[in-house]
Amino acid sequence: MNWIEKIKNLTDAQFHYSKDSGSRIILEEIQESASCKEVIINKISKNFKTFTLALDKRKIISKTKNPQEKDVSTDIHPLLANGIEYLKKQCDYVIFCQNNQELFVLLVEMKSNNSEGWTKQTYAGEHIAKYLLGMIENCLGMNIKKVNFRHILFSNQNANAMKGRKKSKTSTQEFKYETHPDFDFFYIRKPCNTDYDLGIFLR
Repeated sequence: MNWIEKIKNLTDAQFHYSKDSGSRIILEEIQESASCKEVIINKISKNFKTFTLALDKRKIISKTKNPQEKDVSTDIHPLLANGIEYLKKQCDYVIFCQNNQELFVLLVEMKSNNSEGWTKQTYAGEHIAKYLLGMIENCLGMNIKKVNFRHILFSNQNANAMKGRKKSKTSTQEFKYETHPDFDFFYIRKPCNTDYDLGIFLR
């Protein structure tokens, strides 16, 4: 079963991330002041099927009466109350990756220096992904038997001390995920502005 194609066909195209194409995924931080500019994830080593949602990157451009255009962030939590701290969270990217019949969901947050609270954002991303997968299963009357969620922070904070820094080639260095003490999910911190082999995250 090609779950990637099913997920792509049944999600809002305006959230589809265009820079997941061909043999790599280019993740970007859009703020001009950000020092964490991009991460390139290469999928050359195996024929992985991937599909990426950009939860924090979609903008609605609303033309006003004046010549200027206004960026309006999309509310992807319309059922939740407004104005409550930490409630309406989301991560930057959700990457769905199918390896044979096993589905991995990578919840990605990018931070330049201040990474405080990043796991709240990726944990919110996990719940969003679970909601989407649950609705797709319900629609199709089919069950996705094996789903693995992995939380990833790409950051410049203490980047040189983190394992995996490769400036001239793709990092293939293996690592062991840590386990969150409260919510029991697997997470890892990795340096920004680096190329990675997708396979090292699928464990």
